[in-house]
Amino acid sequence: MSLEGKLKDFGIADILQLLAQQQKTGTLLVERASESAEIYFLNGSVIETRSSQHTDRLGEMLLRGGYVTRQQIDSALDHQGDSFEYLGKILVRDGLIQQEVLQQALFTQTMETFFDILQWLDGQYRFITDKFKKEGVLKNIPGVQSILLDVLRMIDEWPEILKVIPSLEVLFELTEGHSADDIELDELPVYQLIDGRRNVQEIIDGSLLGRYAACKILVELLQDGIIKLGASKATLAPEQYSSVTERVLGPGVYVLLALIFIVAFFLPTGFPSSIMPAVVGQNHSQSELAACFESLDLQRTQYALEAFYCKNAQYPQSLVELVNSGLISADCLSETVHYVKKRMHYELGVVAQ
Repeated sequence: MSLEGKLKDFGIADILQLLAQQQKTGTLLVERASESAEIYFLNGSVIETRSSQHTDRLGEMLLRGGYVTRQQIDSALDHQGDSFEYLGKILVRDGLIQQEVLQQALFTQTMETFFDILQWLDGQYRFITDKFKKEGVLKNIPGVQSILLDVLRMIDEWPEILKVIPSLEVLFELTEGHSADDIELDELPVYQLIDGRRNVQEIIDGSLLGRYAACKILVELLQDGIIKLGASKATLAPEQYSSVTERVLGPGVYVLLALIFIVAFFLPTGFPSSIMPAVVGQNHSQSELAACFESLDLQRTQYALEAFYCKNAQYPQSLVELVNSGLISADCLSETVHYVKKRMHYELGVVAQ
C-alpha cells in the first residue's frame, strides 16, 4: 500500500482511520519543519508511538513522579547504550518500576503524540508497510476511533484550560483547611505533587497523566479553592516564562496586556461633543447615543475583567469585585450589563430593555 502526501490535502485523523479500517501493519511517518512522529500499526491497531517532542520524557516522568532516582535512570541509560533496549523495559527488568507504571507512562506518551499531531495543519505523511509484524510495547490500548474521539475532545477543551493556566512554568500551592481525604481518587496523582516548588510541567510529568488530564485537575482544584496560585507571570524570572500565548503572539502580547490595563483604568465614562463632533453634528437620536454608550460600557467592563484575570488567574464572581479591586469605578457599572461567571470563562452582554 502506497500512501503519502501533504496534511493540508488529507488530514491526519482521516489517515489514521483509513489505516485502522483496512487493518494495516506498518509505520506512519508524520513530519513538519523540525518535528516528527512515528505511529506503529499492527493489524490496524496502534501498538507504539515515537515523537521528537517526547523522546526524553519517559525518564523525566518517572523521576519526577518519584518512581526512580537520577542514579537509577543514568545507570539504565548506560545499559541502553549497550543493548539498545527500551529504557522502560530495562527499568522493569531490573525491578525498579512495575509493568503497570511503565504502561501508564507509555500510554500517556502515546496520547501526547496524538495530541500534538492532530493539531498540525501542514506537513507531510508517509505510510511504510512492514514486511514483518512486530510486538508493540503498549498493551490493551484503545482502538484508533476511541483515541481520536478522546484526543479531539481534549483539543477542543484545551483553550479554556489555557485561560486559567497560560504557562507550564506556573507554580501552585496548597491552601489551608484541606487534606488528601477531601480529594477525589483520580485527582490524587496531581494533588500529591503540589508543593509550591514544582511547576505545572513537573506536575504533568510526575503524575503520568499528560498535559490535558493533569491541567484539568489543577483547574478544578483551583476553582474549588483547594490550591492557589503560587507564582504569577510577574514573579517568574524572564527566562522561566514560556507560555503558549507568548509563543503564538511573541513580544506583542506584553504590549496587548499593557493596553488592557491602560484602557481599563483610563477609558472615559463618556465623550464630550468636542471628541465626537461627527455624532453630535449629525444629530443622532438619543437611542442611538444610548446604544453607543452601552457598547462602551460593555467594552470597558470586558477590559477590566481581563485585567482582573491577569492579576488573579481567575475571573470575579461578580462585577462588584472589579470595583473593589480598583479596576473600574462604581459609576461605570451600567445596569444594562449582564455578567455571569462560568467555570473557566464568563458571559457578558447587554440586557435588553
